[in-house]
Amino acid sequence: MSHVPFYNSHLTPESHEIHRIPRLPVANASSVRSRSAPGSRNDVSQERNSPGPSTGKQSSDSSSHVTATSTGAAKTAAEAYIRNVSDPERGNPRIDSDPSSQGSRRPDLGDWDENKAAVPRTNLTILDVAALILNKQIGTGIFTTPGAVLLSTRSKGLSVALWTIGGFWTLMFLLVYLEFGNALPFNGGELVYLDEIYRQPELLATILFSGFFLLLANSYGNSIQFAKHVLISAMPELEESKDLDPRLIRYIAISVVTLVCLIHWFSSRAGLFLNKLVAWYKTILLLVIFIAGMRYSGKHGSEWNDAGHTASASDGMAGMVMIFYSYQGWENANYVAGEIRAFEGRTSRRTLNIGALLGVSTVWVLYVLVTVAFYRVLDYDTLTGPNSDLAVALRFAPKVFGASTAFKICMALSAFGNVIAVTYTASKVKQSIAIQRILPFWRYLQADENTPKGALVLHWITSVIFIAAAPSPTTPDGYSFTIGLYTYGHIFFSIFVALGLLKLQKRMRSPPDYSNYRLTFFRWNWLLYTVPILFALGNLLILVFAGKTHNEDKIPRWWWPIIICLLLLASTIYWAGMRLTMIRTSVVNSAGDTQTIGDLIGLKVVVYYKDSYNVPQIVEKNIDETLAAKVDGSKRRVVVQTSGKLAGMGAYFDNVREFLVKYLF
Repeated sequence: MSHVPFYNSHLTPESHEIHRIPRLPVANASSVRSRSAPGSRNDVSQERNSPGPSTGKQSSDSSSHVTATSTGAAKTAAEAYIRNVSDPERGNPRIDSDPSSQGSRRPDLGDWDENKAAVPRTNLTILDVAALILNKQIGTGIFTTPGAVLLSTRSKGLSVALWTIGGFWTLMFLLVYLEFGNALPFNGGELVYLDEIYRQPELLATILFSGFFLLLANSYGNSIQFAKHVLISAMPELEESKDLDPRLIRYIAISVVTLVCLIHWFSSRAGLFLNKLVAWYKTILLLVIFIAGMRYSGKHGSEWNDAGHTASASDGMAGMVMIFYSYQGWENANYVAGEIRAFEGRTSRRTLNIGALLGVSTVWVLYVLVTVAFYRVLDYDTLTGPNSDLAVALRFAPKVFGASTAFKICMALSAFGNVIAVTYTASKVKQSIAIQRILPFWRYLQADENTPKGALVLHWITSVIFIAAAPSPTTPDGYSFTIGLYTYGHIFFSIFVALGLLKLQKRMRSPPDYSNYRLTFFRWNWLLYTVPILFALGNLLILVFAGKTHNEDKIPRWWWPIIICLLLLASTIYWAGMRLTMIRTSVVNSAGDTQTIGDLIGLKVVVYYKDSYNVPQIVEKNIDETLAAKVDGSKRRVVVQTSGKLAGMGAYFDNVREFLVKYLF
């Protein structure tokens, strides 16, 4: 007996079918679509009994009963449909407003296109978007990596030049991603972009990025830095970072990750409030550091000295990887583009563009200014010595401020803000991956009420594994190697996103989308074909040269491409296994149907499309499935069916989960 989802066919309108969500509102469209992943908060309806995602329990208004195996957003949207039918005058002005008008229109409930789907969304404003970027970009990277970059370049002037180039390069990164965010305004970032551009082989791009993001996108870097700065704040006599207890560092790092995950678990609003608060704090902190550093160097003389040091090109590229790590976070708003507020008279793309450009430009200016201040106050040997990752806290603060304890606490708070921003967006992306249904446990990551609780658990697990298994956190090189691993992999996927920009406009103009679609920032052909190619070639050079660094007494950086390739290989094998279950055999069952390999082993993966001739009624005529397609922006539905022992195991895990949720949470 196959273990398949239970569906509510009586909730489905007669004309209902799976339909791909058009990416942008057309002329005279009645709404700005809600594109958030299931589990985001609906601030229009704040009643206590407002419907949430599917949990397998009877809803508070007794409108429907949906099991936990159905799509997480389905119950919310399905019940919203029922409420609107009973009260036809009720509408949602935030998601039903026409961006070209100053008013709101009531949706036509008989037309089940994407513009009428009542999917809840979070109210992310311009400041929210900018704060998400600021908080992810400004962690402790700007305090810990200037020494590592200087060690690679062996020149302060060249290092500052690389920081400037890195900021400009990041801005180009951002413009490319904003084009995709404007065209495909859904949660997931590269998950959605790669899947939409590189459609063949089916599901391959989705699974490759998912494998990378699920394992490497975690809160390791700044949770470790938070722990180290808390410890050095508590031990003023500490002079060497190697004297720190690595077990205590890991314990504190795991504790702060746990705390942040719990904050987002119980209140996403509290997490967003802290996100904005800490973003303002970081901006003021960096300005104070720059002003104080320049005043000190003006009174006591500058330590700007490049004499006697040379570096190879490959070492300089490794320094660029470290700089990109510090700038990492410009893509943070794209990961939650489906939750950005659409005000009356404007679209969510305006909020995304202004907020993202504001955040990245602010960080770019602050980074260059602060780096100059560090290099003028501290000499080369101090910045590149064995304590280079703590040089700012142990050496800069005492020289400039006269004491360092308060400054160390400030740096710890900066790292804390980064953990907040990363946890919020990474859990949303992991929830979006679950919506794709390519994971065996996708239901547990997808179905939530107001926060992506299952995805938060997965994020916590991967972060803890990295914290526990990574090289010793007391060595700067071990820390640099670990944080560079994710950055290296992200640069790899960014190459394909950049090249995909060449196909984006054509893809968006293909039926049934909008024939008049135009890009926002790359409307001129010379710019469209120049920037993505230069961008891709530049990133390719960084990948090649960064993987060839050979500094003595350091972990070889060629481990970066090896680990990423192994991860891609494992993801490809996983994809091949899914495709293998779809291959038909010569075996015929009792009903005369040809069996697939999946039928024989008890695990069958089927991909259905709007125009598939064999779509089961429970999928084709079910509102749950269609609304899931609207949420993730895909016209396909992946259905995993189990039978025999695997079905029994699935039922057992369902019972265990229900028990844990009932008695522990």
